[in-house]
Amino acid sequence: MRARVWYFVVLGLSVLLPILSAHPARGQAAGTKAPPGEKIDIVADDLNVDEKGNVVEAVGNVEIRRGETVLKADEVRMNRSTQSLEAKGRISVDDPEWKLKAESAQFNLERETGVIGQGEIFLERGHVTMAGKRFEKYGGQTYHIDQGFFTTCLCESGPPSWKISGEEIDLRREGEGVIKGARLYVLDVPVLYLPYASLPVRTERQTGFLFPKIGYSSKEGFRFEQPFFWAISKSADATFGVDVESRARIGLLGELRTIISRDVQAHINVSYFNEGLRKNEEGSIKDKTIADPEIPQDRWSLIGNHRHQSASDWITYSDAFVFSDDRFARELVDRFDLGGIKESDIQRSRFSRSRFGFFRGWNDSYLKGEWDFYQDFIQKDENTFQRTPQLLWTGQRALGDSPLELRWWAEGVNYFRREGADGLRFDLRPALVLPFQMADYLVGSFNAALRETAYHLHNTESTFDRNRSRELVELRWNMGSSVERIFDRQVFHVQKLKHVIEPELSYLFVPSTNQRDIPIFDGTDRINRRNVLTFAVTNRLWGKFAQEPAGRQIEQDVELVASPTMHDTREMASLRLALSYDIDRERKGGDSLSDLDLNLRLTPFDNMAIGFDAGFDPGPWQVTQAAVLLSVADPRPLRPVLDRDFMRPNSVDLSYRFIRRGVNSPFADNANLVFQDLSLPPACPAPAGVFDPRCERFLDKNVLSELGVRTLYHLTDRVLLLYDVVYNARDGRFTNNRGGIKLLSQCECWTLSFSVKRTTNPDKTSIGFEFNLLGLSSQNSGLFR
Repeated sequence: MRARVWYFVVLGLSVLLPILSAHPARGQAAGTKAPPGEKIDIVADDLNVDEKGNVVEAVGNVEIRRGETVLKADEVRMNRSTQSLEAKGRISVDDPEWKLKAESAQFNLERETGVIGQGEIFLERGHVTMAGKRFEKYGGQTYHIDQGFFTTCLCESGPPSWKISGEEIDLRREGEGVIKGARLYVLDVPVLYLPYASLPVRTERQTGFLFPKIGYSSKEGFRFEQPFFWAISKSADATFGVDVESRARIGLLGELRTIISRDVQAHINVSYFNEGLRKNEEGSIKDKTIADPEIPQDRWSLIGNHRHQSASDWITYSDAFVFSDDRFARELVDRFDLGGIKESDIQRSRFSRSRFGFFRGWNDSYLKGEWDFYQDFIQKDENTFQRTPQLLWTGQRALGDSPLELRWWAEGVNYFRREGADGLRFDLRPALVLPFQMADYLVGSFNAALRETAYHLHNTESTFDRNRSRELVELRWNMGSSVERIFDRQVFHVQKLKHVIEPELSYLFVPSTNQRDIPIFDGTDRINRRNVLTFAVTNRLWGKFAQEPAGRQIEQDVELVASPTMHDTREMASLRLALSYDIDRERKGGDSLSDLDLNLRLTPFDNMAIGFDAGFDPGPWQVTQAAVLLSVADPRPLRPVLDRDFMRPNSVDLSYRFIRRGVNSPFADNANLVFQDLSLPPACPAPAGVFDPRCERFLDKNVLSELGVRTLYHLTDRVLLLYDVVYNARDGRFTNNRGGIKLLSQCECWTLSFSVKRTTNPDKTSIGFEFNLLGLSSQNSGLFR
């Protein structure tokens, strides 16, 4: 169990002694100061101190206040010589972190022992309530509770939704907890009895079984997953699980997390599935264009990462994504809690990338070494390049007292694959940069670079020579300016506005060179002649916000989702337009203008963001590609609860992505198409798996037109709704459709989640259930991730 409930029992009893020891034990009169600099106020109907100042008696409406902690009782008696304290009648302790109610309390502050009669303790951390007929604290950290119970339910009236009671409870802060006569109650009805139970209380996290996950899929049948949590140490823990899907598979899952220090951390997920229960594996995946569509009976995965920074500032890192087959990522990656990694991105990716590397930075340069391994989900892995390794050294340095600056880029990469040409590539690019400034508003630089790219091929059977090289010259210059105006006008919470205009002009010249005799490993190997001018202008709008919104009262027991005081000054809007002019194409009478790039960002409020990126073809004035995002969150405060999903605000996210069709559009749907021999007459329609650009049917579809909507809405304080949909506007169908509801109990101590998810690739409908006892066996919710 992640939340160590018994630890709170220990903590609640142990904090009583130091708090009460600062009360009249030191013989302080009302309003006197207690060392070191702590003030204790005592108010009572009758306050008496003996002649020696050893015994203090307070009777009638006693109130002792120390900082934010307040003790109230009918009577309090303190003997300084014996270090004993006794309180009677309607005892209560009110502290920001915990509360106590009792009928009687006796403590020996020197021995750190005590007895509480008819007591009830509430701890804000974890919302834990403990009650017992008699609490006893012995020497050290040993406790005994008679006829006690605990729960995390916050019920204003009536019985708690659940509680665990025991006739006798013995526990130690650094040891084992033992319950005799343990009973689990649901609405005051006993549903489970154990004559004897042992619970570890060594750490905040607790080893034990978590609540199972239950679901159903139209393709995979009934699903049951039983997770087990292992608290290995203070810096490491793990979760193991058994997964059973009645019509598909039986599997084992494991997750290990460790944070040794701020500079050393690691996280790894492993899994194994046996597909012996699967009946119709070929019918589950709609996409038949992948090179290896078969599903093996034994499937496995490894997902992990680590980061380590040494005292000498060397950084090592790794990210691993390895799967047994090409369809694993689409079908089974949602079995893991991947944190910040979006599972939808992995499911839609063409490949996975695993990397291992090191990094070291200095004042003017850095060195990076990396091994990259790719697993292609679409095409054959035999033809996929692996970068093993890549070494990069880059930096910049001023040349003495001159204004010139030397910049360099030196990279060596070993490209390896099982079939086809591969080899070594060394790329060296030294450049001289001359920055300049004209007047006060115009700055720029001239850049001249020489580039040498050398190749050594491993495979001598290829059509390329074993050793080849390419020489290039790159000339660049750019200049820009920045003008601004400040508007000293208050609009809502904005005190001032600043408008900034940043025009830019740049030029790039790369002469043509023969590149037909060198292989193609990536985009570096084909750099065409360039003679291009680029014009760009950026508009920015900055706002300076007031320190506090006028008229807003912030309550102490609520949490603000967004506040304009988070950033005193921030960028509220930006718009960038960029257009390139190709001088060579103009001379040849071709299309000399590039697409007009537009980048718009709007953040008028902390809870709203709008993004729009697009490319416009200035010839027919068509949109060639676009990406739109609108995100709005409810800024109103939320009441704190133990469940993280209920602490998320109401929100709506809208997105749209578009890519217009082009000559290579068909390869977006089927990367394994084979080019038709253009020397042959066209045969339209072309045979299956063959691409003939002369056939119009290949060019009648845009590459992408996709609309996404995600909403999270608090229907009430205890009902949370989720809807997530992706619509393929090009094909007129939904590719992903998910809805969910989450219920929080009236006493805020358990949640029940239900979701329905429909996908087209793989083609299935899934139903999921999750139940959590908050504060007892809580775990991350996969339904609302």
